[in-house]
Amino acid sequence: MRAAIIINPVSGRHGVGTTAGRRRAELARRVLDRRGIDGDVALTEGPGHAHELAGAFLSKQIERIVAWGGDGTINEVAGALVGTTTTLGIVPAGSGDGVAGSLRLSLATEPALEVALSGRVGAIDVGFLGSRHFLNIGGIGFDAAVGRAFNMRRTRGGLGYLTGGLSMAWSYQCVPYRLRLDDQEWSGERFLVVFANGREYGNHIPIAPDADPSDGWLDVVAVDRGPFLRQLWRARRLIVGRRKPAEGVYRTRVRTASVSGDVLMCHVDGEAFETSGMLEVRIQPKAIQIAGFLTER
Repeated sequence: MRAAIIINPVSGRHGVGTTAGRRRAELARRVLDRRGIDGDVALTEGPGHAHELAGAFLSKQIERIVAWGGDGTINEVAGALVGTTTTLGIVPAGSGDGVAGSLRLSLATEPALEVALSGRVGAIDVGFLGSRHFLNIGGIGFDAAVGRAFNMRRTRGGLGYLTGGLSMAWSYQCVPYRLRLDDQEWSGERFLVVFANGREYGNHIPIAPDADPSDGWLDVVAVDRGPFLRQLWRARRLIVGRRKPAEGVYRTRVRTASVSGDVLMCHVDGEAFETSGMLEVRIQPKAIQIAGFLTER
């Protein structure tokens, strides 16, 4: 088997030193040698580079391409592999690691690398917001705004995400959306609309506890507008009684949907972008092969 390992040298919860990339590359080569695998190791140099590297390795008919970094790096590499037979391996090294958490992969570096290179393979679905894909979560509204602000921070981690989100919730201005969820249509202001292929945002913060990344459905969570204290009360369902109903929180499942609005603040796997008009939402079943993902759970 031929493999390639794409490493983001600067991903991490608390920032990393200038030697992190070299240390990660050395460990990658040691594990490749120990496994007797013919492999390449490459370090990213900036946004978009992981996708370029993955495409180059794919053209060389590499059978397994490993993404070592945060959810953004994993998303970039996955973009080149959707619809192919090449397997994606995942070594989580980000601030929240929502993709690995939702897929129940190891968060420990060396065990994750071993599985990424030699673990059994299972196929998962891939969601799309417009032309942008996501393995885990695609969101519109408050969570995308928090994600954009969070990505500008120098230090990361669950505490920063929580405190940043709480402070933004005081002043966040909801905007109106027109939603089509399969055969249902809704209009009005929403705090957020989440399309979940996986269970959690990261840092073990669940949003769709019943989401299954291999069932051909996207779990939808839509939250109405409301004052800060009401949103805080609704958010209790992230911690206790996760499957119980809550006023102003709507859950359903879809295969196709659309969201329309004058301003659409969005994210895919935590990477934020802004658009307007109509955004089509869909799922592509069993679209990518994942090392270490087992459908029998």
